[in-house]
Amino acid sequence: MQRKRSEADWAVKILSEKKEAMYYRDLLDAIMEQMGKKKETAAYTSVYTRLNLDNRLIYQGEGYWYYDINRIRKEV
Repeated sequence: MQRKRSEADWAVKILSEKKEAMYYRDLLDAIMEQMGKKKETAAYTSVYTRLNLDNRLIYQGEGYWYYDINRIRKEV
């Protein structure tokens, strides 16, 4: 059985496909759209917090986030 994608999973998918950093609000909008969430302040806060806690995502500065496949440890 496949597990439900988390907010961070969606961020990884979106950033992997885009192949460049995204401004946090654009990334949050894309995640909310993919997850079918209402664009409300509480939902944005929740998603942003979850992104901050995921070590797969890298804050570049100036409000931009990216995903670096090279930072992920490969299973041996």
